Amino acid sequence: MSEELRPFPPVLQPGPRLDLLEGLRSYAAEFAELARHSARHLNLHTTDANALVEVLVAERGGEPLSPARLAERVALTSGATNALVNRLEKAGYVVRSREHTDRRQVSLRSTELARTRTEALYTRPSVLLDQALDRIDPRTIMEMTAALQVLAGALNRINRELGTPEWQDAPESAKKMF
Repeated sequence: MSEELRPFPPVLQPGPRLDLLEGLRSYAAEFAELARHSARHLNLHTTDANALVEVLVAERGGEPLSPARLAERVALTSGATNALVNRLEKAGYVVRSREHTDRRQVSLRSTELARTRTEALYTRPSVLLDQALDRIDPRTIMEMTAALQVLAGALNRINRELGTPEWQDAPESAKKMF
């Protein structure tokens, strides 16, 4: 018995939009693979390695993360984030710093060990990505950045909607109309 398969996803037709989304899916898969390799080299769980990168990126931007902000960035509860930060501290990668006038506020800071190990790990990938970006016109990069912001906003909305009790309790027929 042969059954005709419906296209997946059913809304998007073959063409440039579907090609773009497939390219983003492929990039996300490669990025996830890099995260797994990074975690292995740092002797961390993937989530912990991703959290360490969030701490490093925030420091580079001049705004260190609080544990609450880190929890938002890695989509964990405060309890799970506390356990994660404890593991990063035990591994020697982060310290909790009380540098605010309100001593109850804590900032997460990377250690020299974290900076040394991640620099050794990420220098080559950064060079290769920089070389790939050199092959793209600066105007196209700006347009791609704007497009990615629009798509990230759409995914943010989708994720918020999927996380609501209304969605989780909805009948399957309603979920198909998403």
